[in-house]
Amino acid sequence: MKENFTTAWSENSIRFISSPSSFAKTNLFYVQEIGHFHTLPGYFTEREGLDSYLIAYILRGTGQLTYRNNTYPLGAHKLFFIHCDSYHHYSTNPQEPLELLWVHFHGSAATAYYDHYAASREPVLQLNNQSSVSTILRQTLQIQQQRNASTEFLTSKLLVELLTEIVLTAQQLGLSDSDKPAYIDAICQTLESRFTESISLEELAREHAVSKYHMAKRFKQYTGFSPHEYLIGIRMTHAKERLKYSDMPVSEIAATVGIDNVSHFINLFKDRTGDTPLVYRKKWQRPR
Repeated sequence: MKENFTTAWSENSIRFISSPSSFAKTNLFYVQEIGHFHTLPGYFTEREGLDSYLIAYILRGTGQLTYRNNTYPLGAHKLFFIHCDSYHHYSTNPQEPLELLWVHFHGSAATAYYDHYAASREPVLQLNNQSSVSTILRQTLQIQQQRNASTEFLTSKLLVELLTEIVLTAQQLGLSDSDKPAYIDAICQTLESRFTESISLEELAREHAVSKYHMAKRFKQYTGFSPHEYLIGIRMTHAKERLKYSDMPVSEIAATVGIDNVSHFINLFKDRTGDTPLVYRKKWQRPR
């Protein structure tokens, strides 16, 4: 690991290093370090090779972040979310030193949250004044300083809230219902009502006079799924209902939800539920 930094922060700044239990490291989100810095001119941190995720929220002041060969301005109500294994350098503007809340954390699902965030945007996110990020970070810092039997569970809960707020804000940025193309809801209705049919992207695109690539991109932006994934989800929901509430053979259920190849159906079902159709039926079907 490479790390270089200055301790240019005021006496009323807080830096807390946590020692999570083995249980927390295995099962929860957990804090590695957390703090509230009032930086002074000359403050910077330079680092790489650390297996940690960092969220830093700027309360006031200005500065800059360099991450993965790109540089981003920092200012009030901005945050950055990065993986510290990659090279990064952040610093304060001497004329307007940063005040920031920050947390280094990890957890079993941390990588999934970060990958989802990083896949669609740059590391720096502008928040509005109503964001709960500041409040969540302050609560997490307070709980870390008052350790007791509930600290690790409450910390994990708050980190999930923090990540959810950030990911949803990033996902919804620039997306509003007023700008949503009318064909998004129309395609959803088509897939819901015609889930037993084989419907191609080309057919959907023709129906709505739009490029299939543009349509697929916009559909995923607003629903979180590609049209194909959305259709598979509908089919699996109907398959679960038939497995739970009927005695139909698996091959017949596959056909009634629009999948002719029963082996393909079994693989799809197991991939999305973790169980084969027969195991799912055994778990969920009530004795008659």
